[in-house]
Amino acid sequence: MKLQLSALFLGLAAGMVSAQESNQTGPFYLHVTGKEGSTLDGYVGSCHAGAAIEGFCYAGGALPEGSTSFQYYFNYTGYTTVNDDEVGQLAWRLRYRDENGGDAYVEQVLGLQYLVNSNVAAPMFGLGYPYLSVGFDKGGKLFAYNYFDDATFTPGTNPLPNAEGAAYYHWHVCWQYFTGYYYQSIGWAQTTPPHNPTCEPVDITQVFPPS
Repeated sequence: MKLQLSALFLGLAAGMVSAQESNQTGPFYLHVTGKEGSTLDGYVGSCHAGAAIEGFCYAGGALPEGSTSFQYYFNYTGYTTVNDDEVGQLAWRLRYRDENGGDAYVEQVLGLQYLVNSNVAAPMFGLGYPYLSVGFDKGGKLFAYNYFDDATFTPGTNPLPNAEGAAYYHWHVCWQYFTGYYYQSIGWAQTTPPHNPTCEPVDITQVFPPS
């Protein structure tokens, strides 16, 4: 997808993407495999969901060749880890035409879109989504991270600064409706079981192209 983006848009995008991140790995692909009886097997691809908005969609089967929609990047600072694994942000590069007609891109960071009547959120790329802290464990599996668990809260006792972060693997493939589109895409179940009956549990694993 190629868009004509104004200088104002680029300034906003730069503010949303963590320009302070000092380290980056990629490009890489995200392999989806079913678990707990699910037979899903495919890859994550960014799918159109509006102007400069992309969903985190599922494509079954082999990885399509030559498509940048399936290429992702991991940005991290080295300041936050869990189980010695880096925590950072997952990014996708939105390509567009610059003022001279050449190819350019802006990085968009993965966030979550919530529904008030569901415990399943849709991961999305765009300017309006607070970023999701993620990482890859030693087996290459994608996790989401948070530094406290509200199930441990007690009245009047602030959980910080003694909270310990944890990695979570609540990924599913679901049929989801967002921004006017209905896609089979990656879902994040905040609690289990998922409210959406189409959801199937999966692992998402980082795969680097051959060097």
